[in-house]
Amino acid sequence: MDLVSIIIPAFNYGRYLPEAIESALNQDHTAREVIVVDDGSTDDSSAVVARYGPAVTYIRQENAGLSTARNTGIRAARGCYVAFLDADDSWSPRFLSIVLATWRDRPALGAVHSGFRCIDGKSQPLPQVCVSTVPDGQMYDRLLDGEFFVPSSVVIRRDCFDRVGLFDERLRGSEDWDMWLRVARQYAFAGIAEPLVNYRIHGQNMSASPEYMLRYQRMVVEKHFGPAEGPPQDWPADRQRAFAATCRYAAQGHYFHGDQSASAEFLRLALEANPALCASVDMYYDLAWANQPLGRRNAGRQPNVERNAAFILRGLANAFACKDASPRLRPWRTRAFGHAYLALGMVAYGSGRLDLARHYMTNALLGGPALWRDGRVWGTLVKATAGRRLLGAARAWRGERRHGGVAV
Repeated sequence: MDLVSIIIPAFNYGRYLPEAIESALNQDHTAREVIVVDDGSTDDSSAVVARYGPAVTYIRQENAGLSTARNTGIRAARGCYVAFLDADDSWSPRFLSIVLATWRDRPALGAVHSGFRCIDGKSQPLPQVCVSTVPDGQMYDRLLDGEFFVPSSVVIRRDCFDRVGLFDERLRGSEDWDMWLRVARQYAFAGIAEPLVNYRIHGQNMSASPEYMLRYQRMVVEKHFGPAEGPPQDWPADRQRAFAATCRYAAQGHYFHGDQSASAEFLRLALEANPALCASVDMYYDLAWANQPLGRRNAGRQPNVERNAAFILRGLANAFACKDASPRLRPWRTRAFGHAYLALGMVAYGSGRLDLARHYMTNALLGGPALWRDGRVWGTLVKATAGRRLLGAARAWRGERRHGGVAV
């Protein structure tokens, strides 16, 4: 009953495939089958798989895309659970055993995902680690707002596909978002706050192209919530939120690629569609890191705090000044700037920019009563102020040591 079918779709990733296959074969949960679906590769992928003999089932098909390759693997799967492992990723040896332990406590679960850590093309760890999870019963709600976890972190009960269907083969991107929405609408979907997956960042990741991803994200929105008819304020609430999520991530993608104009326009569209995003600290925080490549966001030192802050604040000002701005957006102006300053203060503090952190947090307090009660504002202000004093004391002490006990 614990047999897991591990599906590895592969297209010209022969250089990464051994690491993926070996991480699947080296699981401490041994009731598993490994299925590699070669989606028409022209490299040495078939020879790579052949080295593993009968331990790996090899299926080759004409190139038809990731969704079709995963569906081919699902149809061939014999296990009660299906796990997805992309050919350029790998797992911790404990991945399956930890995930299946979650099912033993909660057998009605439809799917489970874990956290992940980023690695580079040479399998070296990158600073970014993602271990966020969603409270019980909130996964579908959070997916509407663009909750992200990598496909290689997900295991699904095999019989769920009988109810929700297979991957949509029209989608050449965001097919995972579409599937997770379908699963979460019907089943409980749990998360494990451990980085059990190595998610590889390299120049060929599909998510590197904001235009490519937006095209398929919009297809997912239309599939689930119907076509766009009339202004966003007239759409069903779920459609507003899902559309806003696509605009939010397009804003991040275009900013990373240096197109501030397109990024600002997508930020405006996101706020127009879902004014509640005005108070989303997460959105501003992500934008404040958006100039950093994936794998290095939310970690390390941030060299462009002022530039990113100027962009975010200017983008907000333009959104609220737009002559076509929806009347329902205008009441959010104060909260929008307050929460943006809160996020910028957190980024500045995490980057060691204590003066900037105090400046931004002081401005955050102008965002209204809710932020006066927000412990993140006061906590960062106190730590930034104390940090400045401690830093000054340390410098004075070092000066005394260097100059024979005489402070200079």
